[in-house]
Amino acid sequence: MTVKKTGNLDFQQIADELKKLNNKEVLIGFFGKDDPKILSIVGANEFGATIKPKNGKWLWIPNVPMLKQLDLEDKSPSQIDGLFIPKNKHVACISDNGELKICFWLKKQVQIPARPFIRNALRDNKKKYKKMIEKGLKQIVYGKMTAKQLLDQLGTVAVSDIQKSAIKLKTPEDAPVTIWNKNSKNPLISAGMRGGMISKVTYQIIDI
Repeated sequence: MTVKKTGNLDFQQIADELKKLNNKEVLIGFFGKDDPKILSIVGANEFGATIKPKNGKWLWIPNVPMLKQLDLEDKSPSQIDGLFIPKNKHVACISDNGELKICFWLKKQVQIPARPFIRNALRDNKKKYKKMIEKGLKQIVYGKMTAKQLLDQLGTVAVSDIQKSAIKLKTPEDAPVTIWNKNSKNPLISAGMRGGMISKVTYQIIDI
């Protein structure tokens, strides 16, 4: 059956775009294609986690500012000459011209509380997304938008909403050592944010 254009409405084009919309969906979040570790980081922040050492007795938490000062920020503990643990102390140090410099703090475990920035973004913006879809469908009917444009619009807005949710979230606060290392009191944001977790949120349009 041929669907003809009537007035300003091209029913065949409308049917084609709605079919495309029905056969695709937009996924928003973190995908780990270029950074597999990001999924673990996001999961630990979104749902909380208890981190324990896989090998040995301690988690070695880097003192980032000090390691940068010593030009050792890319070194693992085993690669740092002269690194030692003072007796009865939970730190690893080196001696620099007779002065002890703390390079790592030693912890038996680290508890990360849940900070559900993704779920908060969905909860706070669900009505907005519904209105966007309703408006987009009307624009498709009148030939002012395609299915892909609507999905791209949803993806772009949702990515921004997740980023804003991460910036907005202030509690639970980070541990003092984490604030020191990140140079930021925002639990999910490092100073400058460049290359940080929230810069990795994106969207994909897939066939269903």
